[in-house]
Amino acid sequence: MYFETSQDLLYIVLSLCILWFTVFLCWLLYQAARVLKNANAIIENLTHKLELIADAVEFMRQKVDNVSSHMGIVSKVATGLVDRFVLGKLSAKLEDKIEKMKGKKTVKKKK
Repeated sequence: MYFETSQDLLYIVLSLCILWFTVFLCWLLYQAARVLKNANAIIENLTHKLELIADAVEFMRQKVDNVSSHMGIVSKVATGLVDRFVLGKLSAKLEDKIEKMKGKKTVKKKK
C-alpha cells in the first residue's frame, strides 16, 4: 500500500472519518429508537392506569348515586318514625299538661 501523493492519504483518512461518522449516526439512530420505544411503553402504561382510575371513579359514582337514591326512602321512613313516636309522645305530654292546667283552673273557679 503505497501512497503516490499526499492526496491519497487524505482520501483514506476522509473515508475512515465518513465510516466512523456513519457508525456514530447509526448508533445515535438506534438509541433514539430505544428512547421512543420506552416513552411509548410509559405512555401506554400511564393510559392503562388512567383508565383504571376512571373506571374506579365511575364505579364509586354509581354506588354513591345508588345509595343517595336509597337515602331518600330512608329519610322518609325516619321522618315518619320521628313524627309517629317522638312528636306523638311530645304532643300527648303537652295535651296532658294542658288538661292538667285546665283542671287546675276549674278547681280554682269552684273555690
